[in-house]
Amino acid sequence: MQRNRASLYVRLSKMADETNASLEGMTAELRELCARLGLREVALHVDDGLSGGYRDRPEFQAWIADARQERADVLLTPHVDRLTREGLNVAASLLDVVEGKDPLTGRVVHRPVRLVDARGIDSNDGDGFRFRFVLQAEVARSERERMRDRSRSSVRRLRRKGRWPGGTPPFGYRVIDNPDGPGKALDIDPTEAKAIREAADRVLRGDPLTLVCRVLNHEGTKPRRAREWSRVTLAKVLRGDAILGRITVNGDVLRTHDGEIDTPYPAILTPEQSQALRLALKPDPTRPKSTGRHPARLLSTLLSCVGCPNSLTVARRQGNPVYRCQTRSQGGVCEQPVSISAPQVEEYVSGVYLQTAGWLPFFREEVRVSNAGELALVEEDIAEAARELAASATVEGFARLQKLQTRRDELAAEVPEQLVTLVDTGMTCGEVFQGAILDDQRAMLQAAFEEIVILPGKRGSKKLDPARVVPRWTPDDPADQVD
Repeated sequence: MQRNRASLYVRLSKMADETNASLEGMTAELRELCARLGLREVALHVDDGLSGGYRDRPEFQAWIADARQERADVLLTPHVDRLTREGLNVAASLLDVVEGKDPLTGRVVHRPVRLVDARGIDSNDGDGFRFRFVLQAEVARSERERMRDRSRSSVRRLRRKGRWPGGTPPFGYRVIDNPDGPGKALDIDPTEAKAIREAADRVLRGDPLTLVCRVLNHEGTKPRRAREWSRVTLAKVLRGDAILGRITVNGDVLRTHDGEIDTPYPAILTPEQSQALRLALKPDPTRPKSTGRHPARLLSTLLSCVGCPNSLTVARRQGNPVYRCQTRSQGGVCEQPVSISAPQVEEYVSGVYLQTAGWLPFFREEVRVSNAGELALVEEDIAEAARELAASATVEGFARLQKLQTRRDELAAEVPEQLVTLVDTGMTCGEVFQGAILDDQRAMLQAAFEEIVILPGKRGSKKLDPARVVPRWTPDDPADQVD
């Protein structure tokens, strides 16, 4: 039986542009080679826009499977250096395929196949093929490394000039035309930067990340590569260098020629805020855990029973949600246990709050941090010194690292000072309340009312008697401001 079944493989790099060969051109070239060699095409595999630096390309693996499962007798490709950019690693596995060997045992387990490219490399040429094939694979690997180095250097040059080299900008920023010359640059995205600052303030005030994520998701501000915020994605943004206007290449913060940290883009947070956030988000087994669990209802733990000092809890009566006193059911003593419809009392209390305090301006707490800036810079200097020692260990380098570590320990012993100031948001309490999530609505009510006592109701009545609800405002009672 004539062995003339050919499986074709074409790959176009993700870095390809109009100057490169097209998929159509390479495919046509292989089909012409098929006709010239008297082969019959049985499969065409195309990996479009996939890097040769990885071997798990789906069509590349399917092409190899055609040989291993004896669906093809000849493997055709435009150029063997398009098969892999990993060098000898993958070249050896491809030689096993050509020779029909099991990659683990080296035993022949399927019929050998012929490998041919459009540049004249043919496995039928014996040792000459092996030398050329391995050499081409290593040349491809070396070229890939040079391309990566050139790309990294280009990125560093562009970013040091304040230009954006392309790709997805970090959260909090947007790509704009470079105001100082050609190309693109980064500028602060007002909406996203506002979300970062509010999230930072919440974390520094002690709000758990779970709660902060719920707020961001409620407001509709989406992260870059996820459908919604999670603890991981938010912590990554708040601990990152991008929000400080810094840029990183391969994990390293870029520095000027004098060793100073380069900040070509406007910062969203200050170094002091960033350091305080990193301390707040650092795992600490001694810190009390706060899960940020969603409250069951708007007035959970805010309503008090008139017959005992305990709070009412959420329960169900004939399928309807109610707040009720559970003291007796838990073995305690309550002279006059009460219960009240949850939807009715929530609507009433919210109405009282909005009518009395809804017109007041809403002030947001903003946390300002001092004496943490130097610690942040020292941490960066330590990381840089450690990288320099890894590249070239010197006595001077060790001395510098020890000096920095000593200074770091001194600064770490000083607790960063946090000053909470109130900032006018330009909105009323009513506007904020109506647009807030349940957690924040409950927090606003908790801050406004020192106590909300529930009195007994009349048996059989289905309507809420306002006289049953006795709210007591906090000492700075907003009702005092009403004539």
